Amino acid sequence: MADKREVKAIQLLAKGNNVKIINQAHYAIRSQTTPNKWYDIIWQKDHWSCQCPDYQKRSGRCKHLHALDYFLMIRDITKGMQEQDDQVKCKYCGSSEHLVKYGPRYRQSVTTQMFKCKSCEKYFTNRKGYERMKNQKISILSALDLYFRGISLREIQQHLKSTFGCEVSYVTIYNWLKKYVQFVKRYTENLRFNTSDRWHADETMIRVEGRQMVLWNLLDSETKQWIAKHISETRGKEDAVILFKKGKKRSENPPKEIITDGLPSYPFAIDDQFGGNQNSDSNLKTIHIVGPLVGEINNNRIERFNGSVKGRLKPMGHLNSNEGADLFVDGYEIHYNFIREHQALNGKTPYEAAEGSLEGLNWRQLIDKASRAKDSNAPL
Repeated sequence: MADKREVKAIQLLAKGNNVKIINQAHYAIRSQTTPNKWYDIIWQKDHWSCQCPDYQKRSGRCKHLHALDYFLMIRDITKGMQEQDDQVKCKYCGSSEHLVKYGPRYRQSVTTQMFKCKSCEKYFTNRKGYERMKNQKISILSALDLYFRGISLREIQQHLKSTFGCEVSYVTIYNWLKKYVQFVKRYTENLRFNTSDRWHADETMIRVEGRQMVLWNLLDSETKQWIAKHISETRGKEDAVILFKKGKKRSENPPKEIITDGLPSYPFAIDDQFGGNQNSDSNLKTIHIVGPLVGEINNNRIERFNGSVKGRLKPMGHLNSNEGADLFVDGYEIHYNFIREHQALNGKTPYEAAEGSLEGLNWRQLIDKASRAKDSNAPL
């Protein structure tokens, strides 16, 4: 979950007209408590500094710096959309050399660029991955990003109206989430990751339709990759087996160690899924380490992770259905693994840390990758 300052920053932006661009190295952000007061944010050598009391006292990231981060991210996504239009190909003949922009197409709150192909004399719009969606791509992408950072559907609704002039209901926003989380999940669930020798497994309780359900989680120790998850009604052996079976499918290599608490389901499931594995540089089977533990080997990582998930769920109260629970954990997994930067990973995402990538991803890039993978029937 985003910290309190980050949530306040996004709420500040949702009201609109709270950022002034002085120049590329100088911005001004409106005070949230004193509307007629502005704080200067200035680039100094290798970092942004803010003039607000919170930053001056802590020298840490204040809500105004978080607000600037998100403002610049929206600008970059918009620029990426423009570059995507520049690289468009004719959907009928595949030509990219004889295209001309033919003016915008207006539909309610939507503006879509029209193209004309001089090779085949046909007209089309460039909405790959967003077919049959009535609203601007930037609004959809902003809604996806904001929701999994901890902003409510109604606050997102307000943000889209004030920032982009996009008037939609919170039900429409929820349908966007459902559509694109499922779309991206079909791509990411087929990816396999490089994981370290040690995994952490634990379970936590979540409320679904007023019932207490078990959310099982599997986390990589070094990269913090959320390897697998599973929702069940019980803490039985079969459910633990499902968790580790999913973990094996997502990982390029089996772990040498798995750390869990003392739940009796874990020894059975680990032996069932890893008991026959022989590690490449050892004759030992995967070792099961049982907590509670202290010192260097402990389960603190996944306990903090469980706290992050429950912290994001707290403002929601509870999930209204099994479908809603699946949507939340699937979307939060995508956000956590591919989009959210982690201080413990020096600002990298778990995906960057696991794959040695030099560049993180955002929702636009993930949707583009999912769309290309769908066309080629293979992950990219």
